Amino acid sequence: MTDPLAMPGKLKDLERRRTATDLDERGQRRADFSNNLRTVPYREVISVTHFIDELTPFSTQHGVKGDQFENVVVVVDDSAWNRYSIGKMLAGADKPDRTERSRNLFYVCYSRAQRGLAVVFVNDLPKGAESTLYDWFASSTVHP
Repeated sequence: MTDPLAMPGKLKDLERRRTATDLDERGQRRADFSNNLRTVPYREVISVTHFIDELTPFSTQHGVKGDQFENVVVVVDDSAWNRYSIGKMLAGADKPDRTERSRNLFYVCYSRAQRGLAVVFVNDLPKGAESTLYDWFASSTVHP
């Protein structure tokens, strides 16, 4: 009978690499990943697992399409992706194909709110983007 708590082979391999000194570049990246993963507090691992399993009130822009919520907070971090740029789309300063993708994604985000909406930009907005926000939303609700 096999031990149900035995460490899987891939995990054993990762553990061996964690302290090895003669690793190639790929092996070193894996060892670094394993070592860095150990610095993440267990509570954060559980939190991300709950998010992935959809056990939190949070979702991604792609995950809410078709849903409605009483209140919505949209956090825009244009540095986190390259297929979208909400800031450049608002400024009218992006390539047409990415502008269309960004506009569609932004629409999915802000149109989910039934009552309250807050859009938070993590990055500085490009010149011209703020004026578009004033045009699209009531000027008293835009706080630069």
